[in-house]
Amino acid sequence: MIRLSRPRVDPIHVRQAVRGAIAAVAAYALAEAFGLPKGYWSVLTAVIVLQATLGATLGATIDRLLGTLIGAVFGVIGAVLSGPSVLGTGAVLLLVMLATVYIAARRPNLRLGAVTAAIVMLSDPSHADPLGAAFQRVAEISLGTVVGVLAALLILPVRARDHLRETAAELLGQCAGLLALVAGRLGGAEGDATAINHRIRTLMRKADGQLDEARRERPGAIPEHLDPAPIIRTIRRLWYSEIILNRAAHTPLSPALQAALGATLDQAVTAAKKRMTALAAALEAQAAPGDGSALDLAVAALQSSVDALRGAGGEGLDGREFGQAFALAFTFAQLRDNLADLAERLREQAGEAAPLTAD
Repeated sequence: MIRLSRPRVDPIHVRQAVRGAIAAVAAYALAEAFGLPKGYWSVLTAVIVLQATLGATLGATIDRLLGTLIGAVFGVIGAVLSGPSVLGTGAVLLLVMLATVYIAARRPNLRLGAVTAAIVMLSDPSHADPLGAAFQRVAEISLGTVVGVLAALLILPVRARDHLRETAAELLGQCAGLLALVAGRLGGAEGDATAINHRIRTLMRKADGQLDEARRERPGAIPEHLDPAPIIRTIRRLWYSEIILNRAAHTPLSPALQAALGATLDQAVTAAKKRMTALAAALEAQAAPGDGSALDLAVAALQSSVDALRGAGGEGLDGREFGQAFALAFTFAQLRDNLADLAERLREQAGEAAPLTAD
C-alpha cells in the first residue's frame, strides 16, 4: 500500500497566503467602491505584485506599473491610428506588438506592456474612447499595486534582510559540509563536491537577488555598518578558498604527510567547521559572534607543522607533497581570515541592536 506523507505546513507559506487573500479582497472592494468596470485587474495585480518580502514587492510593483504605462501609450496610439477598420486594426496591432514584445524581450520585467497594449486596442472594437480605456486600465493596475504594497507593509511584514540572513546562514552550513567532504578526500575517502558546489552556487544567486530586494527597501544609502553586501562577499571568498582546497585534495595525503600533518590538519578542519556553525547561528539570531581564537590556534599549529617540514628539509617528501602541504597551510590561513572578516561584519551589524552573544 502506498502511503502518502502528510504535507508539512510552512509558516512562511501560510503567512503569504493570508496576505494574498486579504490583498485580493481589499482590491476587489476598492475597485467596486470606485466603480472600475474591470476590477478583476486590480485583484490580479494585487496578488501578483505581493511577494515574499517588501523589497521584492516594490520591485514587482515598479515593473508592473511601468509595463502598464508603456502598454497604455502604445495601445492608445494604435487605437487612434487603426480606427474601426478590421484590416487597419490588424496592421497596426502587428506594429504595436512588434514594438512592445521587443521591449519585453529586452526587459522581461516589462512584459505586461504587450498585454496592456492589446487590451486597450481590442477591448472596444469601435475604438470609440481609447484614452478612456487606457485610463481605466492604468487605474485598475495602479489600485492593485497600491493594495499589494500596503499589504506587504502592514500585513505580517517581512524584510528581505531577514531572508538574506537565513540564506547566508544556509550558505555557511553548506560551506561547512564542503569542508568536511574535502577533509575526507584528503584522508583517502571517496567524495564528489559537484553536488554541494551546485547548491552553494544556487544559494549565491538567491542571495544576490535578496541583496537587490534589501536595497529597494531602503531607497537611500544603506549605512555602511548595516549593509549586508559585505557578508555575502565574504562568504563567496570563503567558498572560493574551499574550491582551492578541493583542488589540493585531488590526490589524498601520502602516508608521510598524514604522519606529519594529520593531527594538526584534523584540528584545523574541526575548528573551521565549528566556527562556520557558530557564525551561521549568529546570523540566524541576529547576534554578535563568539570568540574565534580556537580557529586561530588550530591554523597556527597547522602552519607550524608545515614549517617543521621545511626546516627538516622534507626528508622522504617529493616536490608534489611539499606543494600540497604549503597549499593546505595557505588555504586554511585564507579560511581563517575570511571567517574573521565575516565575524567583524556581524559584530558591526549586531551592535545596532545590542543583541546577546552567540557561542
